[in-house]
Amino acid sequence: MKKEGKINDIVWAYGSLVFVIFIWGTGPLLSRYLLQFYAPTIYSAFGSLVSGIGLFFICLPHLKKINRQYFKIALPTGLFVGLASLLQKIGLQYTTPAQYAFLENLSCVSVPVLLFIFIRKKPKKLTVFASVLCLVGTFVLSGLDFSSGSVGFGKGEILCAVAGILYGVNIAGTGAFAKKLYAPLYVMIQVWVQAIFNFCVTLALHFIKIDGIPIEPIVFSWEMKHILLLIGLCLISSTLCWILRTSAMKYVDASVVAIMMPFSAVITGLTSVIFGADPLTLNLLVGAGICLIAALLSGISDVHARQEENVVQEQKESGS
Repeated sequence: MKKEGKINDIVWAYGSLVFVIFIWGTGPLLSRYLLQFYAPTIYSAFGSLVSGIGLFFICLPHLKKINRQYFKIALPTGLFVGLASLLQKIGLQYTTPAQYAFLENLSCVSVPVLLFIFIRKKPKKLTVFASVLCLVGTFVLSGLDFSSGSVGFGKGEILCAVAGILYGVNIAGTGAFAKKLYAPLYVMIQVWVQAIFNFCVTLALHFIKIDGIPIEPIVFSWEMKHILLLIGLCLISSTLCWILRTSAMKYVDASVVAIMMPFSAVITGLTSVIFGADPLTLNLLVGAGICLIAALLSGISDVHARQEENVVQEQKESGS
């Protein structure tokens, strides 16, 4: 019975990961649809608010664990992820869902550099190679003309690329300083920081006017179908998927999770081409393929680094 139960747990874990990949893969296409009815600042602010409320109820039994350390780390990382989310939502209006998804992988370029700055963690050769490969893939994906060698970056691609790098700041900060914190509480505080920051930016861009016109007017659809879709997408994509992925990692090795997650961008590319949001071009196929390989190599390198750290830690403990 125990063996059967363990097999069922593993099947459930893999099923959960496939569900997460599918949801995160189709998310950019739904986000692009919702941006027809919501300003990107409102979308980002309202979305983080919904996620924050969901995480609050999940973390309710653990709120007593909160101390200064949580805020010390979650405040700056929350600001960076808030800015990244904002730039990404604005950029999505001017680029395609596939480019939006694959450009997010630029985080694998900034993370090793920042980890070296934060905690002097020297990046492995495979990590450096993955970072360079990711940059090459980004240039190809963003409109490299194979005949002339010129690159056609638009403002959407630039904003999404910057967002990917800023997500890397959040990942590096979390990896360097938040390992000992209770993860759901840390994420909850970070999401609330993101929500407050995004609401402040929304109001600032609305009230700051150029020639009498707001920089970013507040656009909010009160149609129930749009509100329900926004709430559902935020709760499922941000809250439920995060819980499922965390729970699945109890039964699935971290290396497998690291290799599976980048395939959400592949789902984005496929669905975007199927529904006509992205044209099927040589740039998309080659650039997306290179970015995917870079993300996989980065994940594999990270897993190997963690395994080495665990071995060293076990040796220290056995020696003591």
